[in-house]
Amino acid sequence: MILLLFRNGLAWALLPMLAGGVLVGPVVTVGLYRVASGKTRVAAKGQITLVGIILMVFAMAWIRAATILFAIVYGLKPFEGFVATLSLLLSTSSGWVLLVSGTLVGGLFAALGFAVSAFSLPMLVERDIDGFSAMGLSFNATTQNFRLTVLWGMTIAALTALGILTGFLGLVIIFPLLGYATWHAYDDLFRQGGGAKPQPGSEHVRIVGEEV
Repeated sequence: MILLLFRNGLAWALLPMLAGGVLVGPVVTVGLYRVASGKTRVAAKGQITLVGIILMVFAMAWIRAATILFAIVYGLKPFEGFVATLSLLLSTSSGWVLLVSGTLVGGLFAALGFAVSAFSLPMLVERDIDGFSAMGLSFNATTQNFRLTVLWGMTIAALTALGILTGFLGLVIIFPLLGYATWHAYDDLFRQGGGAKPQPGSEHVRIVGEEV
């Protein structure tokens, strides 16, 4: 996809495309959730497709927002190439304004996408429920465990960025690890956590509004 962007003069879309890919990426981990759970089949396959479409809409909205921000800051000037534009972003005050504003707007899309998908996808692998209910439960769980969720989201972002900076080779190791870790986080919150008691010195975890 990156090669096609450069060949078709669309290299300007590389950064928002990578950010959008992170939004949609959780859908690809469904197979890992199934293996980690020991399930032979996905319980709500059609609903996973629904969540994937919603995440795709988030990604497309973010790419459009990035295009609008670029136009607001630089006008409708022709794209001068990826290297020249990257240099422009890092060496001018308007470039830093675009970077900061783009990061904030992209962060909002990423936070919402993470909140509705973090636990809904593993839940749909295990349970035969509708996608909107799963996304609602996921959103509730992330907001009830806000500090832990922020820390987990930052960990995912940092490791994913590391994987991208290695020419995507690092993702061969990082991606499965994040997938299995996410399943076990869901398992602790929604399956084992309901009757679990906190260990001495451990953090309290809220499960869908109830503290354990």
